[in-house]
Amino acid sequence: MPDPEPGDARSLVGTGGIAVLLLLLVGLIGIAWWVPTEWLEQVGTLERAWSRQALGERSAVAVLDLARRWVAMQRDQKDASIAGQSMRADPQVSVLIDGVDPDWLVDRAKAVRLLVELACLRAALLTAWAPALGLLLVAGVLEGHWRWRIRQLGFDYPSPVARQASQTGLTLVVGLLLLTLLLPLPLHPFVIPLLTLIAVRLIGTGITHLPKQL
Repeated sequence: MPDPEPGDARSLVGTGGIAVLLLLLVGLIGIAWWVPTEWLEQVGTLERAWSRQALGERSAVAVLDLARRWVAMQRDQKDASIAGQSMRADPQVSVLIDGVDPDWLVDRAKAVRLLVELACLRAALLTAWAPALGLLLVAGVLEGHWRWRIRQLGFDYPSPVARQASQTGLTLVVGLLLLTLLLPLPLHPFVIPLLTLIAVRLIGTGITHLPKQL
């Protein structure tokens, strides 16, 4: 049986990536459509409280201020976009929203605003962790590289099973990290470094078990 061509593998990876992006987009639309605003407010309040407890007052204030600045930038861009548009109502838009409960539209607009605030808060939290996570990633890559170099000198052959398991685990961890950042569920600040530690370990294992070079 012939081996699959590299181009076919890249095509499958690209198709899978597009499918994942489409699923995430559909999920975000569904969240904005159905999730109650009260739940989003509770999640935001809980995450801010967790940030103050876990990061300390100084770091938490910096993270929350950064998130507020990003939210303000988003609002300014939205206001400028609205101001640049014509005040005349589009007939097609009027037909689409005709018969829709105005209170429901206001509630969904508030839900979208809360989702943006939650996304900015988590992006600010990820930015705060970025320097430490970058150092962990470099350490994991170097550890895997030197373990791989040591294996070159002996008869300890790499394990394809371990390499495949590390790749699968890394895919799952990255997917889980994306879900925790996007889903409107309470996210503790320590979840991000915990998942990163697991990812770093899997990256090091994958590099360690790369094929030998003669």
